[in-house]
Amino acid sequence: VQDHVLMPLIQALPLVVQDFVINGVWNGVATVASFVPLILLFFVMMAVLEDSGYLSRSAYLMDAVMARLGLDGRSFVLQMMGFGCNVPALMGTRILRSRTLRLLTMLVIPFSVCSARLQVFVFIIAAVFPGHWGAVALFSLYLLSFVAALVTALLLRSSFKNNEPFVLELPPYRFPTLRHVLVRSWGEVKQFLTRASGFILLGCVAVWTLTNLPPGATGLNTLGGQIGEWLSPVMEPIGINPYLTLALIFGVIAKEVVIGSLAVIYSLNSAQVGEHLATTINPIQAYSFCIFCLLYLPCLTTTVTLFNESKSWKFTAFAAGFSLVLAWITSFLFYQSVTRF
Repeated sequence: VQDHVLMPLIQALPLVVQDFVINGVWNGVATVASFVPLILLFFVMMAVLEDSGYLSRSAYLMDAVMARLGLDGRSFVLQMMGFGCNVPALMGTRILRSRTLRLLTMLVIPFSVCSARLQVFVFIIAAVFPGHWGAVALFSLYLLSFVAALVTALLLRSSFKNNEPFVLELPPYRFPTLRHVLVRSWGEVKQFLTRASGFILLGCVAVWTLTNLPPGATGLNTLGGQIGEWLSPVMEPIGINPYLTLALIFGVIAKEVVIGSLAVIYSLNSAQVGEHLATTINPIQAYSFCIFCLLYLPCLTTTVTLFNESKSWKFTAFAAGFSLVLAWITSFLFYQSVTRF
C-alpha cells in the first residue's frame, strides 16, 4: 500500500511533508493496525467466557481468596475484565456499594494486561526473544500482573478497609452462539479502534515533531532525544535507553502509541523496527522495558476514568504515583539482579 498507493499520491509534495506522512503518520498507525486480528481473537475469548456464565462462578470461587486481600469475588471479575480494557472494568466498580472496596479495586485493575499492552509485549518479545522463550516471557508478564495486584492489595488493604457482604446471583450456564460472540467481539474491537485512533494519530504526530526538531537535527540531538537523555539517570539503571524512554512517555497518551512511536522514532516500518530492536537491545533490557510498560502510569483515558469514578484528584494522583514507583522498583530489581548475577 505504501509503495503503490501512498507514495504516488504524495511524491509531488515537499520532502518534509512526505516524511511527515510516511514516518509521522503511516508507519505509526500501520504498525498498530497490524495487531487488530490479535485483539479480535482476545475479545472473542472474553465474549465466550462472559456469555457462558462462567465469570460469575469464578467470582464465587475466588471470593475467599480475594477477601484476604481486602477485596471480594466481584473485584476478581472486574480485574479479569481489565484484561480487555481497563476503562470499562473501572466503570464496572459502580456495582460495589462500599467506597473503600471500590477504591482498592480501582487501584489493582490498571495492572491487568489490557489489549493495548498486549500489542506492545507481543511486538517487543517477537523481535528480541528467541524461540519458545517468547511464550515464556509473555506468560510471565501475565503472572506478574496478578502479583502486582496482589502486592498492591496486601499493602493497602488496611487503608481501604471493607465490611460489605458478598452477595451474587449466579446466572445459568449457557452455550454462546457464534453469531452473538462475533458481533459482540467486533463491537468491542470497533469501540477500541474508535477510542484509540485519535490518541494514536496524536501521539505519532507528536513523536515525529519532537524527533525532527530543531530542523536538521538527528538522533539524540533532537528535542525527543534530549528528553530521553535528560531522563537517562533514572532510566539507565533499569536498562531502558533514551529512545525507548521517549516511546514510554508517549505511551501515557495510549499504550498503543508505544509501538507507533517506535516506528516514528526510528523512521522504519514495523518489520524494520523489529529487526532494529533485535540488534540494539538484549532480552534482559527488553523484558525490563515490558515490566515497566506493564506497571507504570496508565493511559490517559484510564486516568480520566479513575478520576471520574473516584471523584478525587488526590486518589488519582496517588494511583498514578504508586504505579510509577512500583514499575521502577520492579524493573530495577529485575534488571540489576539479572545483570549482576
